[in-house]
Amino acid sequence: MEDRAREAMLEAIRNCSGEEYRSAFGRRPTTHPPRICRELIEYHAAFGMHTTAFGKFGKLIDRLKNNDPNLTDLMINCFVANNFSDVAWKLLGRYIANNYYLKSITFRTHLLNDSTMSSLFEELSSRGSRSLKMMVLTKADFGIEGTKSFAAFLKNSHLTRLEISENEHACAECFRLIIDALQVQGGSIESLRIRGCEGIDSISALEHHTLPQLRVLNVDQNNIRSLPSLEGYLNLERLSLEGNWIGRRGYPSIAKLLQKGTPPVKSLDLTFTGMRDLEAELIAGSLRQNTSLNHLRLEGNRVSDEGRSAFLKLLCDVSSIKNTCNSNHTLRSIELPRSLDPELALMFNYIDIAMITNKAYVGNARAVSRAKVVETQLCSYTRMELSRLQLVECRYNSILPQIEPVLLPNVLAMVGDVHGQSELYRMLNAAVSDLASIVNKKTALKERMTDNESRILSLNTEYAREKSALLVEYERRLAALSVGNLHQTAALAAENSKLQKELEYIG
Repeated sequence: MEDRAREAMLEAIRNCSGEEYRSAFGRRPTTHPPRICRELIEYHAAFGMHTTAFGKFGKLIDRLKNNDPNLTDLMINCFVANNFSDVAWKLLGRYIANNYYLKSITFRTHLLNDSTMSSLFEELSSRGSRSLKMMVLTKADFGIEGTKSFAAFLKNSHLTRLEISENEHACAECFRLIIDALQVQGGSIESLRIRGCEGIDSISALEHHTLPQLRVLNVDQNNIRSLPSLEGYLNLERLSLEGNWIGRRGYPSIAKLLQKGTPPVKSLDLTFTGMRDLEAELIAGSLRQNTSLNHLRLEGNRVSDEGRSAFLKLLCDVSSIKNTCNSNHTLRSIELPRSLDPELALMFNYIDIAMITNKAYVGNARAVSRAKVVETQLCSYTRMELSRLQLVECRYNSILPQIEPVLLPNVLAMVGDVHGQSELYRMLNAAVSDLASIVNKKTALKERMTDNESRILSLNTEYAREKSALLVEYERRLAALSVGNLHQTAALAAENSKLQKELEYIG
């Protein structure tokens, strides 16, 4: 049957039109050179009329083979690749290597196993790809040997995005081979997604290498139990660990990463990762000084009221005005396990309000701090509810001592403007004694200033007196010194006169 198919293909080659032949090979010779015949036989054996690749996909293969500049994306699925031979995979790799315009290719087939990976990347590994920037391998079925063939290609590639998903045979060694190859490649990779591979139980290879341009790291739905240090990944912005039951072993390293702020992760997905209240409090605590994380996903975890309260306190701590100002003003969205319980609904409401405030004043920490203080600390109802949810004492007379006396009139006026006269009355009524103490404090400060001014005057008078006495003593001693100097000079002059006369007598 193979001989008959080959003869039929040769007959088709002999009978093809000149235009068809020139489209494929540039000219039509009177006889076919052996190399061209062999190439035509391979092409028709791989993608001819008798194959599943014939038809619409066959035209795509022709466009790929002939360097069509309009073909930038290509997808190979199970239906197309169902009867691909080793030759078909090899030719596909060759056409990709020789193409100048293909930017993205997606393989969605379980037929990519160790053997077909070897055929596909046989020529791609040595030649690389001039144009390919993105590759997706979904539902593939290759293991370590297939990864070795793929890694050889990666070393010569210029990929910026790579995704491998739902591969049952991928393991930690496969992950290491890929990271090693990307390091050799020069680190041009910006997005790395390796997910849905239950055999991958460790990503420690990331700690031994650095991919300097990596911005997105997605390792969802694997079997990872801990997170290696990622301090060298200075451009990492998105980290997703969804579906990895990291539990207590992995969360300390995540908390350390968030606390240091290196790398400056902006989006973190910890959905279904085994988080409980202890881990929730650990993550919330690590975010107090973090100024980079904007989006946090925590759905699918066993977090109770205590854990949720830790994130409410993170976003708006009402234990003091200072703590409210020092709350996290960077988080713009946080997805926690929800509940229909009215008490929890109230907590989520305040969490949402805090994040809306963060969004409204992005990049202006002073403005968002002021807004949170006005909306929470200076509103009795809101402060009472938040204090109850955060288990802190709620009293107005604990607020006023935290405010500078000189600012108090402005603060009271603002309470009346923002929250109404009723709120202003409640605030004043609850803090009469504190206002009285503040007034007395003002009097004490004024008295202290008067006393200081009196002491300054006394010190200036004493200074003038001592200066005058020193000047008198100076003049007296100067006069005595002048008289003594005159007497001594006169005596010496008289002695010199006598000596001169003696010289004249002798001479």
